[in-house]
Amino acid sequence: MENTPPLTLDERLAQLKRPFWIGYPRAQSILQQMEDVFQHPKMHRMPNLAVIGETNNGKTMLLKTFYRRHQPDEANFLAKPTLPILMLQSPPEPDEGRLYADILAKLFSKAGTREPAESMLQRIRLLLSNLDTRMIILDEFQHTLAGTGRRLRRFLNSIKYLGNELQIPIIVAGTPETLNVLQSDPQVANRFEPRFLPKWSLDEDYLRLLATIEPKLGLANASQLHVPKIATRLYDESEGTIGELMKLLHKLSEKAIRTGSERISEDMVSHEQIQAIGWHAPSVRNRYVR
Repeated sequence: MENTPPLTLDERLAQLKRPFWIGYPRAQSILQQMEDVFQHPKMHRMPNLAVIGETNNGKTMLLKTFYRRHQPDEANFLAKPTLPILMLQSPPEPDEGRLYADILAKLFSKAGTREPAESMLQRIRLLLSNLDTRMIILDEFQHTLAGTGRRLRRFLNSIKYLGNELQIPIIVAGTPETLNVLQSDPQVANRFEPRFLPKWSLDEDYLRLLATIEPKLGLANASQLHVPKIATRLYDESEGTIGELMKLLHKLSEKAIRTGSERISEDMVSHEQIQAIGWHAPSVRNRYVR
């Protein structure tokens, strides 16, 4: 068997930027709950979930991981096109017509410029039924806070109607403001069971997370990210969110690769060294300094 040639510097840096899934326990628990909902027998009032978490704390990666797990393989798709899960972003404001148009665009069936909402809804029902769609996922659901009163109620009712008519579960995901949206209508709030992705604490779970991430960074030498001094500095600078942690580790890994050290050392995570690679903690990133 031929030896695989080593990656070039550019190839290693490009590989470093590719996102990868970290199956930590809380995320795995939510994935299992999503799977339970996905497998639920059809009934008039299907179970729904609301995945709630801070910005940059892994919600979208979790949703995409679940979505990919349920994509049909090519042979089955060619035999009969299916779309087990329809996943899209919530519209930037609570507008049922915009929601229906976005769904149709995802299904390659563009809405007419003046097509009534009822017409779009009937086409969606037909298309999703023919595609054997079994779940709808709406990410960035906090966007719907841009509207209030009647428009918001109509938007929430349209989501409830879709789930009832198609007898499929709906999962919404967003920042904690999503709870305010759902709770604006007691009937809707009662249908969506919240599941939370809180910020990390500097505890054993966080240290295990670092130990899981380290081999995926592709560095030749051990960094021992879980060592208390390094772990604490990484936690302080990322402020407890996994997205910020990954961005910081990518920057540090790039420096380790370029300098040839091939490890993230205690010196590298000092405040001065982290600032030198252009990193600022999220809470001070946009602060204007005179």
